[in-house]
Amino acid sequence: MIRPAGPADAPAFHAVMMAAGMNPRSSWSRTRVEDVAWSLEQGGGFLAWRGAEAVGCVGWRPDGPDTLTLNKLATRPEARGQGLGLALVRAVEEVAARDGSARLLLAVSQHNLEVIPFYERLGYRVDEGAVYAHAHPQSPPPVVLVKAVR
Repeated sequence: MIRPAGPADAPAFHAVMMAAGMNPRSSWSRTRVEDVAWSLEQGGGFLAWRGAEAVGCVGWRPDGPDTLTLNKLATRPEARGQGLGLALVRAVEEVAARDGSARLLLAVSQHNLEVIPFYERLGYRVDEGAVYAHAHPQSPPPVVLVKAVR
């Protein structure tokens, strides 16, 4: 079951992120519960639940007047391969369409490039001219992907 997530859900959201197994060189691994709460407060997010356990998460926040940024997509390793990532991305796409955003933007860490084909299958395209406003200044520049909202 996928449910909206807000700042009060930051501990569960953070736990999914940390269980996802991101490369320790990524700024992702330095994300604190407080950082997640702040991000969810700027926009929102979704948590996927299996019983009482959060097994997937995704966040979103406005990035200018016409762009919604998708961020922090993660699933626990034991929940992968079941369409959960797709369902979470689609939930954010519905928010973008509902709110009248012209495009969705996401950034992929240089330490996580193997996920790019997943996003490309969903219609996202690398855009070398797009800027991710929330890039960590001490990390290599991310690869930015965009998708027009229909």
